[in-house]
Amino acid sequence: MVPPAYSAFFAASAGVAGALVGLLFVAISVAPQRSDPATRVKTDLRAGRAFSALLDALAVSLFALIPGIDLGSVALVVACSGVASCLALGIILHRAERVDERGRQFRMLAVQGLLFVYQGVTGVQLMQDTHDAAFVQTLAILTVVFFLVGIGRAWQLIGARDTGLSGTIREALASRSGAPPAPGPTAQEN
Repeated sequence: MVPPAYSAFFAASAGVAGALVGLLFVAISVAPQRSDPATRVKTDLRAGRAFSALLDALAVSLFALIPGIDLGSVALVVACSGVASCLALGIILHRAERVDERGRQFRMLAVQGLLFVYQGVTGVQLMQDTHDAAFVQTLAILTVVFFLVGIGRAWQLIGARDTGLSGTIREALASRSGAPPAPGPTAQEN
């Protein structure tokens, strides 16, 4: 059962998640199509990670709005779906040839998978103690984290410039020395 204090949060989250899933479909449809199979795999990985993160946030938020729902069970089922998605994407990555930064891609999948596992564990705890608001708070925080993951992957889908701190520092140092930027992850490579 969701405490009334979280009703507004989950209502807003459901609206945000619905809008972001819609925008993700737009981002996928306008993303530059690459004929190179390795680049195509990276695009598929970005889209898959974004979709599973945003779908998780949408499902948890929508179910939390249903009066009397066992949110712990929902969190567990959705988390299992997210873990399965990460495993499927890992298999795709493993089978692909010549994917740049394969290790980094696997690490990103593993981190997202661990977030889903944490959500599943929280769901089980909430099933055992349905009135513990701390577990609902944890699910709310994870919802925000999944929003951030989904938005970050969608940003990369459109081929946007890497505006992260490490990428910006690399570019600044390279421009100052007059040398080409050191190889490193860009939004196009993640």
